Amino acid sequence: MNEHDRILCVLNKEGPDKIPWVADLSYLYESKKILGTLDKKYLGESGYLRFHNDLGAGICFYAPFPWKSCFTENVSCDVKVSNRVRKTVYATPVGIITSTEKYLPETFSWALTDHLVKTIDDLRVMEYIHRNTVYSRNYEEYDRISKLWGGAGIASAFPPISSAPLQKLIARWAGIENTVSILIDYPDESGSLLDAIDESQSVAFEILCESSCEYVEFAENLSSEVTGATLFKKYNMPHYIKRNRLLHEAGKYTGIHIDGTLKPCLSMLSDCGFDAAEAVTPMPIGDIPIENLRNEADGDIVIWGGLPGALFSPLYTDEQFHTHLIHVLEVFQSGSGYILGVADQVPPDGLISRVKMVREMAEA
Repeated sequence: MNEHDRILCVLNKEGPDKIPWVADLSYLYESKKILGTLDKKYLGESGYLRFHNDLGAGICFYAPFPWKSCFTENVSCDVKVSNRVRKTVYATPVGIITSTEKYLPETFSWALTDHLVKTIDDLRVMEYIHRNTVYSRNYEEYDRISKLWGGAGIASAFPPISSAPLQKLIARWAGIENTVSILIDYPDESGSLLDAIDESQSVAFEILCESSCEYVEFAENLSSEVTGATLFKKYNMPHYIKRNRLLHEAGKYTGIHIDGTLKPCLSMLSDCGFDAAEAVTPMPIGDIPIENLRNEADGDIVIWGGLPGALFSPLYTDEQFHTHLIHVLEVFQSGSGYILGVADQVPPDGLISRVKMVREMAEA
């Protein structure tokens, strides 16, 4: 069996010959490219695959989306970058919304300092933007990379990110404080606007259903201490049930990116119809011990993750990493509904020796 076969075996509730091991190495890869320390043999699309192969990790992120989108003439989007500050401006006939991000070179990342959606008026503009978004197929690009990766892993396909409109607000557009204020002050209108945004994405899901992809990942950045059970049940669960039903009818497996704290949202994912909970982060970084993940998850949902990205950093000792890895391997036994993965990414200071160690220990 190759890594692709093993992943599908687990998703299909069958037993692979050994536990699948896949890792999101994109953060580590991009940081090395920025620093100029990435070996030339790893440049380009084939090089990115070789990077995973040489480090002994299966590949699952990031293939091109099977869909692409553009705006009608009623919407313009202008992005300007100057002095490590990126400003995005959306202009529409019903209003203008802006966001500001600051680049943090020490973490190779952008931090939002000003969100797109700060008021109910901004959410109205966002709803207009989505009603004026046009989706089309991007099968050729997706299929090209899926074929390139072959048996090395699985080309995860994504709906619009985040998929659930509430998660868009919390994780991307507004932040938790603005989101809660809008939901409390305008409960009926905000709900209607979120429903309209959800409906506007239906074409993207239809394109996913008709694509060749086997696995669809909802990139939600879900964290229980932020979203919580009340908001999850009211806003997220109906969306996930509806979209998962559609994708399952098309023969797709689905998973959700839950990369924060797990209680209580992990326990509700099976009822939403997900086949896998991906980027599951246990203790010592997360809030659930490794041996309790299965009971907490409920149902037979696949647990995908187990290895917190922080443990790949030299901030933790080799002994700490080795001890955690042994513990995970003892729990994540082959054929028992687990996929070994990084939760959620190997960081820029991650040690390549530890990435390689996972394959060596898993094989042993």
